[in-house]
Amino acid sequence: MTNLLGNLHSAHDGTWQVAEHGCQVLAWQADDKPVIWFDAAHTDESDAVIRGGIPLCAPWFGHGPNNDQDPQHGLARRTDFQVTAAEPFAESFAEPFQVVGTAETDSIEIRHEVVMTDTRLKMTLTLTNRDDQPRTVEGMWHTYLRVKDAEQARVRGVKGADWHNFATGDKGFFDAGELVMAPDTDTVLQGVGPELTLVDPAWGREIHLATTHCPSAVIWNPRSSSGIGDSPTARAWRDFVCVETGVCKDNAITLEPEGDLVLTTTISVTTL
Repeated sequence: MTNLLGNLHSAHDGTWQVAEHGCQVLAWQADDKPVIWFDAAHTDESDAVIRGGIPLCAPWFGHGPNNDQDPQHGLARRTDFQVTAAEPFAESFAEPFQVVGTAETDSIEIRHEVVMTDTRLKMTLTLTNRDDQPRTVEGMWHTYLRVKDAEQARVRGVKGADWHNFATGDKGFFDAGELVMAPDTDTVLQGVGPELTLVDPAWGREIHLATTHCPSAVIWNPRSSSGIGDSPTARAWRDFVCVETGVCKDNAITLEPEGDLVLTTTISVTTL
């Protein structure tokens, strides 16, 4: 993939942007600095997948709760959504810019609503089981958050959560109130509270993620103790931290026919 797939919905000279492919947020800027990491020069992660931004992982995450689903991270991020946009060319930063996309993958209907203003980015993900049998689903926002220096970053709001670092195999329970970014961070958290905060001291700000019905989180950065990889994402490790929110693995949800799951994540920024 050498160019972005499908149409884009943009406002404010592209500082707010959503792609129809995957109904994927690519940009949102709350002040003079971007909040979302997206490398427009290297958009292709793999076939039909856009690198960076906020990919939707649904109706499963990874290879599913039983590790038997393909492709990795589900079908949503590989699918062209049917999109309606309200106020697609908002003139004022205070006016909401809304994009709503729907798609059906593997008998699971996916609806994604994105609302941007100058103070917040709110996303609502609804998964509805259109099958005639119960279906187990997962839904995660794989959010790439822009920081000045990931080596200095830390994530607050993790106290009390169970954790499993899939890069190292280590597991445990968080007694501390924050996770410090370090090499080999690919950590799944279960039992997190309704808000996580990414502290970015190099830029003097905090990025808050307030959620509903999102007991799972993943904190990830490609920095490795064995060295920096060759991919554009690995080489850019210092520029972002992924703070992913939703439901996955131990918190996967079984939906009865016509049952639905509604998740929200709202992102905002404050100064230190």
